Amino acid sequence: MEHAKSGPGSWPEMADVVPVPQDDGPSPVVPIAYRDDFREVMDYFRALYFAGERSPRALRLTAEAIELNPGNYTVWHFRRLILEALDYDLLQEMNFVEKIAKCNPKNYQIWHHKRWLAEKLGPDVANKEHEFTMKILALDAKNYHAWSHRQWVLQALGGWESELQYCNKLLEEDIFNNSAWNQVMLCASLCLKNFLFCMQFHPQISSSFELHRSFHSMSLENCTLFLDLLPLFINV
Repeated sequence: MEHAKSGPGSWPEMADVVPVPQDDGPSPVVPIAYRDDFREVMDYFRALYFAGERSPRALRLTAEAIELNPGNYTVWHFRRLILEALDYDLLQEMNFVEKIAKCNPKNYQIWHHKRWLAEKLGPDVANKEHEFTMKILALDAKNYHAWSHRQWVLQALGGWESELQYCNKLLEEDIFNNSAWNQVMLCASLCLKNFLFCMQFHPQISSSFELHRSFHSMSLENCTLFLDLLPLFINV
């Protein structure tokens, strides 16, 4: 992503802020040669961070700091505090983090922030999250972070109904995609677990009617998945 052409020192809203330089001690052995734009942003960030300021200008500053270093956990944490304090539009924040993630698809802090947002927004963003992980996995089908996030979204927010179809597509493209096979087995294990739970209440499943009745305590998504995966259970 492109960095700002002018640093926070030129922002009118920062006129009253005194930047706080990094303290490396009196005689640093190997001082890091930070770029001037990075040093300026972080000096202003420290000033607002130490003051505990949660304001629109602080939010803007965290965006600048994240673009310069998307792996800075402290900046992401402070940004979440600001978002909550400002009651900020989290859908807009989701768009921001997705732009960062596309350039940094294996960054731990970004995916942690994305999960935090998804938890706040709830099931309504499940499909959006699945679509995003599909975009990331199209670039790298074995991206651990994307798969982990996808599995969490499936279990926490839903969206199982098309998961097998998606996995089949990936396996058609690469039969050796261990990540896709792992996802298939995850679907199978969760569905079998639900089915065995139902068997406790309906041990005499001897007809399609009884099988139908046993699905009563299962979600529609899991029922559909179970029927798709039933041949796996029969062949085992």
